[in-house]
Amino acid sequence: MNTRDLQYFQALTKIKSFSQVAANFHVTQPTISMAVKRLESHFGIQLIDRDQSHGVIKITPAGEQLAGHVQVIIAELTAAEAELARARSSKIRLGLPPIIGNFYFPKLAPQLVAADLMQHLQPLEKGSANLLEALRAGSLDLGLLGSSGPLDAPALEVQPLTASPFTIVVPPDHPLAQKPAVTFAEVADEPFVTLTEGFVHTKAFAWFTHASGVQPSIVYRTADVSLLKRMIQTHVGIALLAQMAVLPSDNLVAIPIIAANQPAFDIALVAGKNAAPTPELTQLTQILLAAAKGEYHAHRK
Repeated sequence: MNTRDLQYFQALTKIKSFSQVAANFHVTQPTISMAVKRLESHFGIQLIDRDQSHGVIKITPAGEQLAGHVQVIIAELTAAEAELARARSSKIRLGLPPIIGNFYFPKLAPQLVAADLMQHLQPLEKGSANLLEALRAGSLDLGLLGSSGPLDAPALEVQPLTASPFTIVVPPDHPLAQKPAVTFAEVADEPFVTLTEGFVHTKAFAWFTHASGVQPSIVYRTADVSLLKRMIQTHVGIALLAQMAVLPSDNLVAIPIIAANQPAFDIALVAGKNAAPTPELTQLTQILLAAAKGEYHAHRK
């Protein structure tokens, strides 16, 4: 038995036409017929009912049973081929959400350059929710994902790295800019500019509004963090942002929020499903974990 016979048979159970299956695989019709006969000989049972009078075929109960197993076998073989291809490659498919890619990952770049790892990275920038699905599907090797609170990702290996508190961000001449901290109720009457759905900040904003019992007005939504900051600078509105996303060069003020048990912008290292443990991937993981450990101790001092 060979895998090509199984592929022909799987296609035949779906299309139910020898000629069409042959055309799809660019082979002759007798090739498909011989493949089915080899499978029937191997298993010792009829798999296809050929109704010559009507020129159609029917799958026997045994054929339907085999078809279910074949689907699993081919899926596993396809996954194995992809994983082994990645194992032969030194490339690392790394998922980076925009805020982590712009404000956390650059701090790690010098170490990755020194370790000669930057050239091996194939970054994919999308929201954390989309990247999590890609990791579950096995189309990414590793992801640095953000979440509002600890990341829950069953069946994936999740290693927390660091966390950044959410803050209220205002221009330096705003009346709130001199406050050491604010409650969400204090900003209830302020217009807000926010990030669009799909960002972790959207969930955090919902948490703060629910916990405080207020619903501020949202005057603008954007997926562009730089544009969001310009909106704050020009007094269009204030914003909720993770502290790590506010740089000294932004000329903005990040004010801590007073709220019990509030979520933080958590960053976790998530390994993709069946990620091949290449030397490069192992080294990258070690550097990311070591950097996070060093940052944790720095915050503790």
